[in-house]
Amino acid sequence: MTEPLLHAQSAFGTDSDADADTTPFPILWEPARIPHSPLLRPGTLRVGTLGPDGTTSMVALSRLGYRLAHLGGPVVEPVPYDSFEELLAAVGSRGGPAYALVPGAAECATRFFWSPRLRLDATFSTPTPEYGIASGPSGLREGILRLATLHETRRLVELLDGAEGGRGGYDIAWVPAESTIHAAQLVAEGRADAAVTNEPGRVAHRLEFQVSRPGVPMVWMVFGPAVLARSEDARPPVGSRP
Repeated sequence: MTEPLLHAQSAFGTDSDADADTTPFPILWEPARIPHSPLLRPGTLRVGTLGPDGTTSMVALSRLGYRLAHLGGPVVEPVPYDSFEELLAAVGSRGGPAYALVPGAAECATRFFWSPRLRLDATFSTPTPEYGIASGPSGLREGILRLATLHETRRLVELLDGAEGGRGGYDIAWVPAESTIHAAQLVAEGRADAAVTNEPGRVAHRLEFQVSRPGVPMVWMVFGPAVLARSEDARPPVGSRP
């Protein structure tokens, strides 16, 4: 079930106000979760994902928060984690966030589906920021290239085929990173020569893209508690029968 079936009018007024949203996207809701989901009620909702600020996951969470507020839902409080494994251990536990935002491309995404504490509430698609291989102003030097990257973004080393001289001039030494922001940070600290990072990471650490590509549409999944608590102020979907 998609969002137009749930709300005839947004929290901002009429449907024409949706033009103010610079990142509009539909949300696909799991029908069995709709009646009592906190995603559809006002209030504050803590949602965890891969941090810190500037990661592609945090960008997507910001967009989700905007959309939920636009639909009359909760104010999202982001809770960043250093890895999705840490998020999986924390979500739904005491002191942890109630919800988790996970990209379909995450290597451990399947574990969220099989967690006995969690259930899928909703999915949506929104583009990633620009991605590329970034370095300091001196650029890339042929030979051994210490390249910081997430495991999931290693394939973007192929971008070097578009660099001067092509990929053949480089002997890649992989430097593991926990996020796109962390990859850029490793370059800024001198622990890597270049990073596979996104535009926020490039800007945050004052790097320059040597080669890059536009962002791509990414599917994101919102996981919530396996059992939803009933709420007296829970609002039934528009058009539902009493």
